Amino acid sequence: MAVFFNSNESRVAFEVGEYQQFPKPESEDAAAEKTQKPKLRHLSVVLLSFGLLCILQAILNVTLRLALTEPTDAGETTEEETCPKGWLMFGSSCYFISSQRGRSWDDSRQYCLRRDADLVVINSRQEQAFLTGFTAAAWVGMTDREKEGTWIWVDGTPVNKAGLQWALGQPDDAYGGEDCGDLRTMIDFLGLNDYNCSARNQWICEKMLW
Repeated sequence: MAVFFNSNESRVAFEVGEYQQFPKPESEDAAAEKTQKPKLRHLSVVLLSFGLLCILQAILNVTLRLALTEPTDAGETTEEETCPKGWLMFGSSCYFISSQRGRSWDDSRQYCLRRDADLVVINSRQEQAFLTGFTAAAWVGMTDREKEGTWIWVDGTPVNKAGLQWALGQPDDAYGGEDCGDLRTMIDFLGLNDYNCSARNQWICEKMLW
C-alpha cells in the first residue's frame, strides 16, 4: 500500500507493506550440536558392530574348545601328552639335558634307558639348533664302534653327516680312539664331535611322546 503526501514544494511518497520476520541465524553451539549428532550416531553403529563381532568370536572360541574336548570312541577324551618335569619339548620328543658332568657314553645311555628314553638321535639341523647351547659338551646317541668312520645312531639309523653341523675338522678319530659322539657348544668349536667313549661328560636323553 502506498501513501502520498502533497505539498507546494514536493511530493513525498511512503510505501507501506506487510512486516515479514526473518529467521535468526543459528548460534555456533547449535550448529556444532547438529554436526555432532550424525557423528555420534555413526560412532554408535561402529561400536555396536564391534561388540557383536566380539560376541561372535567368543562363541566361536567356546565351540572350538568343546569340539576339541568331545569324547572319542568308547567315551574317552583326548588328552595332550606332556613331557615329564624337568624335560624339554621339541616337536614330538621330550629331552633331558643333564646338569652334572661325570658319566661315560655307556653310563649316560644306561641313565636314559632306565627312564624309558635313550641318548638323543638328532634328525635335523633344526633339532640340533634347539639342543645347542645348553652345555659346553654333552653325549648324543651316535657311535662308529662297529665300523670306523660309519656313524650310527642308537636307533640303528645312519648319521646324516652332510645334513648336520659338525665341529671344525670333525670327526677326526684323534688319538686312535674316539668312537662316541657328543655335541659341542664352544666359541670356536661348535657342532657334533667324536670323543673318547670313556671320557666324562654331560648327556642328552630323548623320549618320544607318541
